[in-house]
Amino acid sequence: MSNMTYKVAIAIVALATASAMIFVVSFENRTRRCLDDPSPGDIYLARTNALHGSTEAPAVYGLMRVEEVFPDRVMAHPAMDSSASKRRAYRDLESAVADGIRYDMSKDIEIARDELASLHARGIIVVAKNPST
Repeated sequence: MSNMTYKVAIAIVALATASAMIFVVSFENRTRRCLDDPSPGDIYLARTNALHGSTEAPAVYGLMRVEEVFPDRVMAHPAMDSSASKRRAYRDLESAVADGIRYDMSKDIEIARDELASLHARGIIVVAKNPST
């Protein structure tokens, strides 16, 4: 490989790495904003079975939409569908933002606000997004 080809390859790898790092940091910052200052309409992608204490079972991923925010907790409704595939749950998240998704309004999920960051750190809340941002 010539010296010039080697330099171009190094530059491409460096740019790809920098782009990936910027994307990850931006994604994480958006999630942190939603968890630090939740608001109605925020959508959380979460391991829904783990929210109910079942960490031993295979992961089941689903969306939840924040309906109300109180000083000490948030109240959310789960999406009608869930999946064992995290990739499908990410696609559902994008669909929820773009097209809307159906939520089960008869089921309430209450989460203490001071637990949101911990749930994210433990991988139970995978990502959070506000559709307006």
